[in-house]
Amino acid sequence: MARPCEATTTPRRTGTTRKTSSAYVTRETVVVDDARDGDTVSRTLAVMLPKTFPTATSAKRACRRKTIARNGEIVGSGDRVASGDVLEVLTRNVPGRGARGELGLEKERGARKMVVLYEDAHAAIAVKPDDCATIGPGSGGGWSAERMLAISCEVSAADFGVLTKPKPCHRLDEPTGGILVCAKTREGLTTLSSAFASREVKKRYRAILRGRLEKTSGVVDAPVSGRDASTEYAVVLTRESERYGTLTLVDFFPRTGRTHQLRRHSVALGAPILGDVRYGRFGKDEAHPDGLFLWAVGVVIPAKWTPWRGEECGDLVVDTDEGEKFARALAECECV
Repeated sequence: MARPCEATTTPRRTGTTRKTSSAYVTRETVVVDDARDGDTVSRTLAVMLPKTFPTATSAKRACRRKTIARNGEIVGSGDRVASGDVLEVLTRNVPGRGARGELGLEKERGARKMVVLYEDAHAAIAVKPDDCATIGPGSGGGWSAERMLAISCEVSAADFGVLTKPKPCHRLDEPTGGILVCAKTREGLTTLSSAFASREVKKRYRAILRGRLEKTSGVVDAPVSGRDASTEYAVVLTRESERYGTLTLVDFFPRTGRTHQLRRHSVALGAPILGDVRYGRFGKDEAHPDGLFLWAVGVVIPAKWTPWRGEECGDLVVDTDEGEKFARALAECECV
């Protein structure tokens, strides 16, 4: 376990705000997306957390009670937000509850646990299963990755700013498994969310494509939903499947993070991801018993975005193998 943070965090915007008190813990968080950049705190909360704040008025009321924080500082309803800001909904820290109390309740209820690849006082990196949503119940209901983190991670040893439960700093599509970076403290959430928003976090995905690629490596530059999107790719191997035809194992290195970017860019390459019923050529006929063959297998977080680890630790590099279903699918094929 890494020592509590002794370093200075990444500089952030300040205004007529004050630090949050240790008498409060974070009940809910949201990372501001590009669409809300420049909007007010109250409108952003009403749009991004509609269940908690069904109207802008309810969000304004929470701001007046001093229970809304931006990047760890209390804000007013009319303050502006920027893409990558972390908004927190705070609640009073009742003895016996808070970070450790809530975690204990989750453990008592029982649930699926995630494999944790790395963990310190402020952050953890775990393996998300490929059949659950990152946040919320998802299409099939049940436990989300966020909820599983509560029983998979150790309670933070940080002296202050501990979240009630670990929070994901980015999202993976529901059918995508693999590396998920999460925060255990406010400092970790603010800093790591900013790292992803700045596109300085390097990610690697592995996928099986249904088809053969013309080149063994290259870059796909194709807009996604009208916005620029770019992905590097490199072919690992090619196999022939009696049922699915030519299958290509590739590594993807996304330069941007658009919704379904890798799935759409695979189609742009002429070879959709195996099991992709949404973007594949044959719709529901693309369904595979093991689901979508896309897995987050690597992440590199520059040292400046994990200041609590100390400069001597360097970049945080974590890799994992793709899911077992990949080996099963390729074992049925012939080498090319």
